[in-house]
Amino acid sequence: MPDRGDVAMMRAMWAGLAVCAVGVGCTGPQYYAPPPEQVPSPANVGGTSVQIIDQRPEWEKKPFLGVVCLYHLGKAHPDAWAQLAQETAAVVNAMPQKPVRVDVVVSSFRLVRSTDSIKKFHDYGSGPNPNPNAQTTTMSQTNADERKERLAAVNGSAQQGQPTDGPPNKLEMMFASKDDPRRMLKDHPGGASCAIQAQIRLVFANGQEQTVDVKTLNRGENTTHSGYMGEAMDSAARAAVFQFGRQFRKEVGLNPDQ
Repeated sequence: MPDRGDVAMMRAMWAGLAVCAVGVGCTGPQYYAPPPEQVPSPANVGGTSVQIIDQRPEWEKKPFLGVVCLYHLGKAHPDAWAQLAQETAAVVNAMPQKPVRVDVVVSSFRLVRSTDSIKKFHDYGSGPNPNPNAQTTTMSQTNADERKERLAAVNGSAQQGQPTDGPPNKLEMMFASKDDPRRMLKDHPGGASCAIQAQIRLVFANGQEQTVDVKTLNRGENTTHSGYMGEAMDSAARAAVFQFGRQFRKEVGLNPDQ
């Protein structure tokens, strides 16, 4: 027969799951009415016609709040659309052989915040370390590693082709309906992040065409370590647009670091 303590523990666990289901999973996303999208108008960049085309799925255009938030792109400062247009213009201006037309077809552009439901911790040992210098060294190395991870995430070097720590709210999403749009954001890490997926089509005067596929996913750094995530959201948008520019530059033969 199961131990009474085990039975009590199981009951407590299921009670907690029930509370989670009622309080989070079953409520669904809390939609809000965003201001009009500021998708940039077609522009002439040094003789090149540049157009940003919004082809995001409809669900991405319906922002919501909750344990996972999908914000409208104007939430970032400056506006994420404006940043994308400026970065595109900068790359086109740098091209020695300019195309006559550039279309940036955006199939996904997300500004996301996920709430951490389980805080990360580091185990420094089960008891006092007899060697204080060793413990100090361990803590210093851990802090250095965390800083390195944060910088890599912001600069984009940690996210391209490598797994993140995944959604921090797996428990809540267990109870979400199958058509819940939050399930589409499972690739986004905890905290603030921004993702861009686009195809850039370049047409040259001689009839030659080039297609560049770009995909980014970047975290934003919350340097204040506070509950206010505005700074982190802005950082995430800037980092994603920066990576968009790096990939674009590389594919058209420019130095991605300039």
